[in-house]
Amino acid sequence: MLLLAMTMGTAMAAAGVTVISNNGVNGAWIGYDDGSVRFCNGGGGTAVPFWTTCAGVLEANGSAVTDISTNDHRAWIGHANGGLRYCKDSGSDQNPETECVDVQP
Repeated sequence: MLLLAMTMGTAMAAAGVTVISNNGVNGAWIGYDDGSVRFCNGGGGTAVPFWTTCAGVLEANGSAVTDISTNDHRAWIGHANGGLRYCKDSGSDQNPETECVDVQP
């Protein structure tokens, strides 16, 4: 089991990480085996061994995150049960924000 610790706000992920997708700037979308997703920023453009600020994007739903595809501050998030979500990141490095919607088949 992989645990992810954040230095600001001390957030610990209880579930194992299944997917990490870099957003092309200095952040990443992180998916977990319980279905939860976080979007994390940090470093201010410098290399750091961890992301310093995270926003909870999706609560655990019991279905593992199987894929995260990102482009232009947007992410498609797939779950093992066939669920699909479309999310957008915004805000600042110190205060990341996200919005997500379920995609219906």
